[in-house]
Amino acid sequence: MSTTEQQRILIVDTNPLFLERLARGLRDRNFDVVAAASGAQAFHVLRDWHRPIHWLFTRATLPGLIDGWILADEYRDNHPHRAAVIAASQTGVSAQGHIILQDPSPAAVIDTMRCIMAQHQALEIPSHAECDKEPLAA
Repeated sequence: MSTTEQQRILIVDTNPLFLERLARGLRDRNFDVVAAASGAQAFHVLRDWHRPIHWLFTRATLPGLIDGWILADEYRDNHPHRAAVIAASQTGVSAQGHIILQDPSPAAVIDTMRCIMAQHQALEIPSHAECDKEPLAA
């Protein structure tokens, strides 16, 4: 992927204030942001091949049949070497490699997204410096 291409991030959260603050913070950092308030809506966005999603942040618990874990699995099918960022009740890393943040602030999500993007880019370009792993435990 070209480094000049604008990265598209899908953010999924049922809290409209959190969603707006996170979307604004990511747009201020020159990301193309797609926001969804439900798992079903986000699932359709992930399946839109004309506007591919490069990165995913989702709340683990979402109303309806499609929760954040299902979205992360769908995302992983298209990006097997990238972690999704999931807000849940406990911090950790899932068996699939997704990063789980405990009830993060928008700033913590932005820092984590920045970090995983830098780590991914470092894997593509070996001379790139790795990101400090501390922000992952927000």
